[in-house]
Amino acid sequence: MSTEGSSHAGTVADLALDDVALIRIQQPAVPSSYRLVCFPDLPDAGNSSVCYLAMAELLLPTVELLIVQYPLVHVDDPKPPGNCHGLADKIYDAVLDWTDRPLALFGHRLGAELAYGVAQRLERETETGPLTLFVSGRPGPGHRGFLGPPALRCRVVALTGDHDPQAPLPGVRAWRRCTAGPFDLEVFPGAPGYLDSHRREVVNLVHDQLISLHGPEPDRAAPKQGA
Repeated sequence: MSTEGSSHAGTVADLALDDVALIRIQQPAVPSSYRLVCFPDLPDAGNSSVCYLAMAELLLPTVELLIVQYPLVHVDDPKPPGNCHGLADKIYDAVLDWTDRPLALFGHRLGAELAYGVAQRLERETETGPLTLFVSGRPGPGHRGFLGPPALRCRVVALTGDHDPQAPLPGVRAWRRCTAGPFDLEVFPGAPGYLDSHRREVVNLVHDQLISLHGPEPDRAAPKQGA
């Protein structure tokens, strides 16, 4: 397994305060069949990235992870960003270079809202949107009022803990209103922290969702008879 920094504006080492980068977790010897772009929670982006590194070890080589590295001005700021739409646009621009394989998005806490914004742009402005949007530990947009027509067509999978004060079940169920496609809700026992305490279950969920939606792994399908 190796890590590689990439950005539409340079490498991670050259990252400016207002740039977005993607940290690629890959296994060079075996090409992956799917990509998963992970959007950590912004106030704790540095620590939560460690969680995705651990997830990558379980998902590789089938699923290659790209972890969003936010602008440095936001990473150490305990407050939410003032312009989520602008940040989602920057991430979308960076993600466009990685759409040559089936793609899914996974956002946790504030990262879920950013992933939702990027998913909308992918569906609106590219030929193929994400296979699945995974939203974790965050109430859905419009959970307190009318949202309007669904903004997405892809499958949405919402994850939460059954005693998570930041993501009560009624609010998390509101993600159902965001898509005209299928919706699944996965509830893990306990308080926040299920991405660590139930990591293998989360990884299995991601893997099974991608395989079920896209059929056999493209790079590993059995050869036809006589080939």
